[in-house]
Amino acid sequence: MNLIMWGNKKMFIKLILILSVLVSVNAMAGDVYTCTVSGKTVYQGKPCAGSKALNDKVNQAKAQHQAKVDAKDREEREWNSKVEPKVGMTKSEAEKSRWGYPDKINTTTTANNEFEQWVYRTHYTGSRYLHFTNGRITSITN
Repeated sequence: MNLIMWGNKKMFIKLILILSVLVSVNAMAGDVYTCTVSGKTVYQGKPCAGSKALNDKVNQAKAQHQAKVDAKDREEREWNSKVEPKVGMTKSEAEKSRWGYPDKINTTTTANNEFEQWVYRTHYTGSRYLHFTNGRITSITN
């Protein structure tokens, strides 16, 4: 009797292990699509040829790609529309230039003028500077 019960326990444990593997594999499988190919029903992990699901996936991928292309084009147009800072520009114009807003601003005020030095720190060339007198660029140091 003990051998029969022990054999049944082994079989029962094997059955449980097999079922748990099947359940976990099925859970990882993802979407399952039912398709008709040459008059036969088949199950596959990708959408059926010509199906709405396939068309939706293709259209979604195209839209994502186009969104990336459009974003890159926008960034490039924005960058190309910006100019290098030039003597005579106002502070507002300098902020909108390719150099953008500075990392640091040093200000000196005298009885007649206000001087600003805008400091731009770069990784490759050290620092660059815009010098303003009364709100307009008077010199540029690269």
